[in-house]
Amino acid sequence: MLIYGKGKTGKSVSNYMDTRSIPHIIRDDNDFREEDLEKVNTVVVSPGIPFYHKIYKLARKREIEVIGDIEYAYRLYKGYLIAITGTDGKSTTTHIIGQFLKDRDPFVGGNYGEPFINAVKENRKVAVLELSSFQIYSTKTFKPNIAVLLNIDVDHLDWHRRKSHYLLSKFKIFKRLDKKNTAILNFDQEIVRNTKTRAKKYYFSVERLPSRYEGVYSCGNSLIIKTHRKINRIDISDFKLKGIHNIQNLMASVLTAFISGVPIEEIEKKIPQIKPLPYRNQYIKSVNGIDFYNDSKSTTVQSVLKAVESFPDRNIYLILGGTYKGGDFSPLKNYRNIKGIFIIGKDKRLIKSMIKDKNIFLSKSLEEAIKKAEKKAEAKAEKKPAAKAKAEPKAKAEPKEA
Repeated sequence: MLIYGKGKTGKSVSNYMDTRSIPHIIRDDNDFREEDLEKVNTVVVSPGIPFYHKIYKLARKREIEVIGDIEYAYRLYKGYLIAITGTDGKSTTTHIIGQFLKDRDPFVGGNYGEPFINAVKENRKVAVLELSSFQIYSTKTFKPNIAVLLNIDVDHLDWHRRKSHYLLSKFKIFKRLDKKNTAILNFDQEIVRNTKTRAKKYYFSVERLPSRYEGVYSCGNSLIIKTHRKINRIDISDFKLKGIHNIQNLMASVLTAFISGVPIEEIEKKIPQIKPLPYRNQYIKSVNGIDFYNDSKSTTVQSVLKAVESFPDRNIYLILGGTYKGGDFSPLKNYRNIKGIFIIGKDKRLIKSMIKDKNIFLSKSLEEAIKKAEKKAEAKAEKKPAAKAKAEPKAKAEPKEA
C-alpha cells in the first residue's frame, strides 16, 4: 500500500498500519518515484491531494485503486457513524454533536480534530466526523448512519476548479444511503432541501416547517422538534453562540442527537454549556472602547457575511483577504454597519475590485491592517457627541481570513 502525503493524516494512517504490521510506503511530492507504484495495489491519498494530481493519473494507468483516508478507515470501522458536511458551520456543528453525545464517549474528528483512522485504532463505538468536499470526493463505499448537509455555496474552486465538481463532491455523501439511514438537510436552502437520496429525510429551518415535513424549527427562544408522532419543545434562551447561522448549526445538532436517541432533557441541559470554538467570532479583548473579535475560521464569503450579520447594531471594521477560492464579495458593500474594509493577502486587489466601495484599504500584512482598522475605529468614536457616547454602539475591529 502507498500512502501519499506526509501531513497529519498521512502519518496517522502510516502509524495505524505500523501497529497492525501492514506493509506500506509513505511518499509525497518530494520523494515519490513512479516505480513506487510497482509495489502496491492501493494508494491512500491525503485530503489536500487534488483529483488532477499526477498520482491519480499514474495509478489509473496501472489500474491501481486510489482512495482517501476516510474511505480507508471506513472499510475498517464497525461503529455508529455520523458525518457532517457543508460549506460553512461544519466544525461548530461537529463539536456540538460531540457534546450532545458525550456520554457515549464519541470519537470526534475527520476534517476537524483527529484523522478518522484513530477511531479505528481506538475501537471507538461512535464517531462524529466533519468531512470536507476533498475527503468526500475520494470515497467509494462510505455510508454513514446519519449524514448532515448544512448549506452549499461556492468554495474551494482552487481545488475543484469547477462549481459542478464541488457540488458533486458534497452530494456524494448521500449517494449510497438507503431507507435505514438518515439525511438531515437545511430546509431554508433549496439546493439542499432537494437533495436526492433514498435515506429518511429530516429538515431544520429558521421558519416553521410545513406540516408534511419532519424535523426541527426555531420559534423565539425555543426549538420545536416535529415528527409525525410527537412534538417536543427545547429551550435555547441560554445558547451562547451568536448569529442565525449558529442557530442553524444548533438545530442540525439537536436533530442529530435526537435521532441518535439522546433524551430531550439531556439535550436541553447541555445547550447552555456549549461554547464557541476558537477563531469563530471569538471575542479577544476591548481596547479604548473597541471590541476585537477573531473570526479567522471564516474562509468563505458566506461565512464572512454571517459573521457580519451577527452584529447588526455594531460598527464593524472588517479585515479579510488571502487566496481567492471562489464566491462574490460584492454584497459586503450593502452592509451599512461595515465602516471600513481592510484587505490583505495574495488576492487583495481582486477582492477589492469585487466590492467597489470607497471605504476599502489595502494592507501589506495583518498587523498593518489591525493598526489601520483600530485607528479608523478610534477616529469614528471621537466624532460622536459626548452626550450620546454611551448610547452609540461600540466600534469593532474584526480580523478575518477569507
